[in-house]
Amino acid sequence: MTLSAFKPQVLHVAYHVADIERALGFYVGVLGLKETMRIPLGNNLSEVILAFPETKSAGVILMWNTDRPKGTPIEIGEGYSRFVLRVSDVEGAFAHLQKHNAPVVTPVTTFGNLKFAMVKDPDGYVIELLEFLKA
Repeated sequence: MTLSAFKPQVLHVAYHVADIERALGFYVGVLGLKETMRIPLGNNLSEVILAFPETKSAGVILMWNTDRPKGTPIEIGEGYSRFVLRVSDVEGAFAHLQKHNAPVVTPVTTFGNLKFAMVKDPDGYVIELLEFLKA
């Protein structure tokens, strides 16, 4: 038996941010996620849970240390790759993020039946926009 017998679903991806207000400006103000809950975890660590409204898709947990000087850069480990968002229109979503000065990692690219682009959030985490093309 494997874990699949328990019908698992990816619920959230969680990572640390240097400035929670700046991060929320991007994830809520630009990407359109909504804050669903804030949790003080103790030891000066807090998290905010975000989800896309009216969807059952996975969300994001942004964590921050309340004692950390605001804006102190987060070191992104070499194990992190990217946060992937499936969208209906990669070119439109990419243009929206460019209007909000999201640094471009990979411009809109087509590979087989996939169209994708990658940008960075304010902390340098890579976000991939992915569209499945009709065959």
